[in-house]
Amino acid sequence: MRKFKLQRVVPYLLISSMLLTGCGKKSECDLPTRHVHLYTKDINNDITISRYLDSEYEEMGSYTWNEDYFEITKTDEQLYNLLNSKDLFNAYDNWDYLYYEMSHNHDYLEFYYSYYTTETYTETDDEGNEVTYTEEVHHTGWTEDPTYWHNTGDTRLNHHRYFGYRVIYKNGKFELERSRLVDDVREIMDDYPYVYEKGYTEVSEDFYFPEYQLPHLSPDDFNVFNHPDLSNTTPYLHTKTK
Repeated sequence: MRKFKLQRVVPYLLISSMLLTGCGKKSECDLPTRHVHLYTKDINNDITISRYLDSEYEEMGSYTWNEDYFEITKTDEQLYNLLNSKDLFNAYDNWDYLYYEMSHNHDYLEFYYSYYTTETYTETDDEGNEVTYTEEVHHTGWTEDPTYWHNTGDTRLNHHRYFGYRVIYKNGKFELERSRLVDDVREIMDDYPYVYEKGYTEVSEDFYFPEYQLPHLSPDDFNVFNHPDLSNTTPYLHTKTK
């Protein structure tokens, strides 16, 4: 099974107009060759996401057209369309955004609540008569409010983990293979160099505390998960993770 690190073969990602809708006017680009243009999306302050799209519209969704481009082949399009199916972009090209995302994804606590209420309902029967009845309703869920009156003491610590994709050639076609979940996206970027905008998921650990302790808990009280090395602002890990 062949594996492809496409950031070395094809440096950027094409997102076709299947996912992003062009609006407004088209650019004045008249290049005769097959090519893709750089589009950028502002996230916050100086943080952007960049990718290459096969479009000449000045706006594609929330992305803006730039003059920068590179030429592609028909074979390239097969790979780009596969990446497009997951809305992926190159991790190294967008490291500032990934660091921004990791630095803003903090562990947080949630508290399970449970209580009952008696609800009164009025319905109209088949003969047109109004019928009133009562029913006991059980309300359950999770809240971030540690002082909620109906908290049970069941507590969970939520943590973000990251993943990426690589392209493999299997059974005569290109496929995407997802990485394991990691605490720092740099752990998998070399082997799985493509990510998407929300390329993370949440995992949790469950605990129980007496209700009077809940308002005094903090995620910092727990030593359950590893965390990204935010002191290192480069896209390369200098320290070994556990």
